[in-house]
Amino acid sequence: MLLYQQNTDSLSVVPIRGAKGCRHRDMVMSIATANERSVVQYTGDPANLHSSAFLNSLLTVCWLRNLDLFLDDDAIRSFTAHGNSQNPPVLLQSVPVTLFIGITGREVPQIFNKNLMPAIEVPSFTYHERMAHWETLLGMDTSIKPAIAECSRRYRFEAETISAIAQRLKVSRHSITAKDIWDACRAESDVDLGDLAQRVMPRFDDEELILPPAQNRQFREVEQAMRSLTEVHYGWGLAKAWNESGISVLFAGPPGSGKTMAAELLAHKLGLPLFRIDLSQVVNKYIGETEKNLKKLFDAAEIADMILFFDEADALFGRRTEVRDAHDRYANLEISYLLERMERFKGLAILATNRKKDLDEAFLRRLRFIIDFPFPEIEERERIWKQVLPKNIDTRSVDIGFLSRKFPLAGGHIRSVVLNACLQSAGRECGECLTMESLIVAVKREYDKIHRPIDLDQFGPYAGIVRELTP
Repeated sequence: MLLYQQNTDSLSVVPIRGAKGCRHRDMVMSIATANERSVVQYTGDPANLHSSAFLNSLLTVCWLRNLDLFLDDDAIRSFTAHGNSQNPPVLLQSVPVTLFIGITGREVPQIFNKNLMPAIEVPSFTYHERMAHWETLLGMDTSIKPAIAECSRRYRFEAETISAIAQRLKVSRHSITAKDIWDACRAESDVDLGDLAQRVMPRFDDEELILPPAQNRQFREVEQAMRSLTEVHYGWGLAKAWNESGISVLFAGPPGSGKTMAAELLAHKLGLPLFRIDLSQVVNKYIGETEKNLKKLFDAAEIADMILFFDEADALFGRRTEVRDAHDRYANLEISYLLERMERFKGLAILATNRKKDLDEAFLRRLRFIIDFPFPEIEERERIWKQVLPKNIDTRSVDIGFLSRKFPLAGGHIRSVVLNACLQSAGRECGECLTMESLIVAVKREYDKIHRPIDLDQFGPYAGIVRELTP
């Protein structure tokens, strides 16, 4: 498999493709050994390679000494960074040398396109290889072994990346702790998904997600499932059968029912980065572009566990339709591709929608959990009001029971009411307090905003305040 036919008349370019931090060099050395050839690696300043004279002189020296040449991925990224240079280097095609180039993506810099041979793939580290590499570098200390086991699944680093992290940990003056390993892995896995998604910093940490008992239990099951992935996949041996996949969840319910809050709470509890997918950047009207964007998104998310949050998911995961024209055919292909990539995603994918019936049925069958967020009942609304009202100001005059009974609002709307009331109350004569009068005004404004009709009788003793607000 590692044998290749060297071209004795001209230059041969062999791409060595692998994930970031993989051992491109080890693969090149294995190929050279199998072919009884000697290879040298250029370790100088990559900027020198942008000179045609320098690069071709390097190739000529290799030919005269009967050597092949290897440029690692750092050198090749330098070509990519200078891809728009006005005077790109030109390779001397008549030098019969094999040039190995380390790459981490699918694209090869244009200057290497001539005499390009098929790429050779560098196998990615498996979970057990990652764990063994960590243990070789950091030892078998039982206090850090659980962290190594969990990080080996969560952070799918290659050999050179693990070696670099371990080297940085070893220079510390104190003994390495599990927290050190976690912190180092988080710092290394700072993923940038570009314009396709935005990083969301969780606003909620100790707040309670107020749901009916059945849905609340499902929420805890999602958290437990993510915590159990490592043990179930590799301790219980289900990784192969389930393709080492992560967890996919659907949050379905009306606006303001807590779907986004639930995603942020999971991110905080699990210690995972949360990214909100920007559908305006992912979905493209041109055929094939949506799949390209989805591939870019999921490929970038493969390096480490994270939460991908698809808000208004029905826009992307809609029902497949009967094929009447080419547009229908490609729309169905988009959904099929998305189903396949979701099944291979190793992190936590959360879809939120208030139009569950519009989702493709085949996709719903593939989801691990479906949690329906119902409209809160009186008791739940009362708990939401108590949780949302600010704790460091005087709210003794607020009749929470009245607000809960009279105004059927979802949690998101209740938060909006309280915020508006606080904004109007701050700096008033009452001091640091929140009154029923300010909340009643805010409720009226919220009803107007969501185009919900009001009945003065609904406001009871506060109807006079509402009457003054009505034109």
